[in-house]
Amino acid sequence: MRVIVLTSIFLGVWSCPNGWITHESSCYHFSHDIETWAGADYMCNKMGGKLLEIETAAENAVLTPIIDSMQRNYWIGLSDVQEEGVWLWMTSNTKLSTTKFSNWLPGEPNNANGNENCAAITHATNGKWNDWHCNGDAFYACEQDKETDAIVG
Repeated sequence: MRVIVLTSIFLGVWSCPNGWITHESSCYHFSHDIETWAGADYMCNKMGGKLLEIETAAENAVLTPIIDSMQRNYWIGLSDVQEEGVWLWMTSNTKLSTTKFSNWLPGEPNNANGNENCAAITHATNGKWNDWHCNGDAFYACEQDKETDAIVG
């Protein structure tokens, strides 16, 4: 009697939604419209992502030329709105002080006029960050993990 063994092969196909830029295991979206920081956070969530959380110098370096080419400033998911001077990546709830990377412009964050609690990555500054008032309008950068679709064959 012959036994036939069938095996399944699982391949992960990594993809990003249309209009998103892929890099390693992340997808990035750079908005064409402006929002307040809270509005930007809402829009990123609506698209299945979060406001950008920059975890390493390498990630910042990949994003900098994209942002510079667009000549816009973009909200990122960093804020000290919960406690002045304690900067948090809002989705992961990670304190910036515990991470190994930050990229503030010289003299920032400075909380100018006592009203700058949200962060943006600025163009033409080598990817440096600036604190700004959360109710201001700016473009926004979203991030999400790549989706995997199973192919069985």
